[in-house]
Amino acid sequence: MLNVTPSGTSDRYCTILTDQLGVVGAYAKGARSMKNKNFAATEQFVYGRFELFANKGHYSLDESDGEEMHLGLRNDIVSLATGQYLCQLAMEFAPREEPAEECLAVMRGAFFYLSGHKRPPSQIKAAAEMRLLSLAGYMPDLTGCRCCGASERDGMFFLPDEGALQCGTCTPPGSRTGLPVSRGALASMRHVILSEAREMYAFTVGGESLAQFGRAAEAFSVIHTEKKLKTLAFLHSLM
Repeated sequence: MLNVTPSGTSDRYCTILTDQLGVVGAYAKGARSMKNKNFAATEQFVYGRFELFANKGHYSLDESDGEEMHLGLRNDIVSLATGQYLCQLAMEFAPREEPAEECLAVMRGAFFYLSGHKRPPSQIKAAAEMRLLSLAGYMPDLTGCRCCGASERDGMFFLPDEGALQCGTCTPPGSRTGLPVSRGALASMRHVILSEAREMYAFTVGGESLAQFGRAAEAFSVIHTEKKLKTLAFLHSLM
């Protein structure tokens, strides 16, 4: 569940990321009432089964079963804000009216790790950003320097507007417009775009490498989003 907004006096409008239909919107009648059968499952961050009824291009939610509630995500303000931002990002880049199994796996993993506080929120954010953008057709070329092809070298730079790498040797001093990425940051970037979705969060990075990874992923995301996301601004205010 990516987003939930009130509709009328007792209904909810739910934006759901599904495996078969991608992002869909559905009305859940009476779901704002705690006595309603769909109340618990129609909360943001819930993963579960949803039975949708289609009528003239619109969906209504008839039955739901919340399998993973991710309550721990709501216990930390930074984790909560990170989750909300990733939901908005998924609403921008996940497909609509076509299968989105891998996008769903990316978001499900993000909710799991944020809820369990198993990795820093900044690491989960950066990993999800790069993977969602890659799935949307913006996969960066991280094989090596775009000029000389070097794959491992100290002093590498990531060019977020081009989705490419350039090494310091091929970049004249004073003309460096890319973001510096250490070996650890670059290894993290490569891992999250190339690994299986179930393994993309299972790595450790810290210190300046994590900071560089985060800056590169966010810059890449912001360029392709092409608009300011309120959830990202709110997350920045907390940091």
